[in-house]
Amino acid sequence: MAEWDTYINVNFKDMPEEIEQVTVIRDLTPGKYKYRSTYAKIIVSKDPEKYPEKVWVRLGRGQLIPTPCSMKILEFVNIIPKGL
Repeated sequence: MAEWDTYINVNFKDMPEEIEQVTVIRDLTPGKYKYRSTYAKIIVSKDPEKYPEKVWVRLGRGQLIPTPCSMKILEFVNIIPKGL
């Protein structure tokens, strides 16, 4: 099981669950590529055992939610932000 983290801009209790969403996730696997960020289409659950990947959620200012969630990565998305 890989570990990731992500940021959300809403209260944790209002975090959308069980829907497809495109977001930035950051790889927490130790090694050379630790903290590599990527866009991905994911499904998140607050149940830490529901999906195969563990994701730690951080609020807008970086506060870490103390319990992990789980997520399923549907696909990695290559997004070029507007203005580049």
